[in-house]
Amino acid sequence: MLANKKEMILEAAGQSFSMFGYKGTTIDQVAKLANIGKGTIYTAFKSKEELFEAVLNQIIIEVKDVFERAFLDSRSMDDNISHALHDLLEFRQQHVLLNKLTQEASAIRSIPAKNALTEVEKVIIESITQQIKRGIEHGKVKVSDPKLTAFMVYKSYMALAIEFTEMFEPIDKQKIIKLFKSHLTKGLLSD
Repeated sequence: MLANKKEMILEAAGQSFSMFGYKGTTIDQVAKLANIGKGTIYTAFKSKEELFEAVLNQIIIEVKDVFERAFLDSRSMDDNISHALHDLLEFRQQHVLLNKLTQEASAIRSIPAKNALTEVEKVIIESITQQIKRGIEHGKVKVSDPKLTAFMVYKSYMALAIEFTEMFEPIDKQKIIKLFKSHLTKGLLSD
């Protein structure tokens, strides 16, 4: 029974954080959304911070799943990473809570929101790092620092997909993948 209550609390917390952000969410709001008493929340979670961490952990699991699903044995490493990054970008743009945290981190410089987004990015970079290491093990990738390479690949992709689009015009997925392959991953991740 506590497991069901915990799931209800997490779902309500996700809704509250999505609507009001980290700063604007209170345990009272979560209790109201979950239709339970405030004390019930404190039996499962010690604080708002612990509740937020549990919600963030669910997002991180989803991010890992999106990344892994994008990989196909029939594609090259750079194609796989490009597709995974595109899928993650779409996931992030459609995820209400991640959007709210991005707004909160930018508009009011919320440290918990900024830290949460950093944790999500670390998971993405670590996922890319693991793929690069697999490529090294199979003799398909030659880089001396997989984590640094993963960071550069991720940040470059996001700059192209987001910042360029904000400054100039949107770029479709296929063009981004083509540009990404020809300008960045060729030589770094070439199979």
